[in-house]
Amino acid sequence: MMPKVIGHRGFPRRYPENTIASFLGALLHGAHGVELDVRMSKDDYPVVIHDEDLERVAGLSMRVNEATLHELKRIHLGMAQTIPTLEEVLGAIPKTYEVFVEIKELGAAAPSYNIVAEKGWLRNVIFISFNEEALRRIRTLDKDARLGINIDSIEKAKRALALARELGLETINPPVEAIGIVGLQGLKNYLSEVKRLGLKTVLWTVNDVEIVNKLRDKLDYIITDDPLLFTRYND
Repeated sequence: MMPKVIGHRGFPRRYPENTIASFLGALLHGAHGVELDVRMSKDDYPVVIHDEDLERVAGLSMRVNEATLHELKRIHLGMAQTIPTLEEVLGAIPKTYEVFVEIKELGAAAPSYNIVAEKGWLRNVIFISFNEEALRRIRTLDKDARLGINIDSIEKAKRALALARELGLETINPPVEAIGIVGLQGLKNYLSEVKRLGLKTVLWTVNDVEIVNKLRDKLDYIITDDPLLFTRYND
């Protein structure tokens, strides 16, 4: 059985990333859920965008935290899409899906949690981050919130196992690039240890069916740029 397929920023191979079109496109092509990134606007709105500035996605030398929501909404990303707020995204997606909300900066942790709670999404949202303090802040707000740690180094991978106990994590999320560092068997061993502890595994950002087939019994979720690569194999 294939792991659950989560669209990385939606379906960026077909739609502008982190837009409502991208998220709905991923779901329409069979994804079980989507992953998105949250930062704060100048006027304290949680907005869905990965980078700290708009250079890559819009060709503008503007920082997200120096722009108001009104200013951000005037920027076009293609396909009639603009930068959505977290509230708008959760309002567009049916609650039958899962949403991985990646907290990109500490200041976005509590506001993002509050919106998820207000919109009634707590059961289907997993808050993820590279930032331990962001996860810790959410845990102080809710002892039952679903949390996951993103891994970006061997040191973080080791620490994540201890952090899982401290914060009551649900998922540990290593990158597919780990294969080039510790080898396929090394990653398998790590994923096995994570599952032995009763946690779920999330591999990001993977766009290779062969890799997933080799690891599928160790994975609960995969995050991918192209959900269609995998959804046709779902049981």
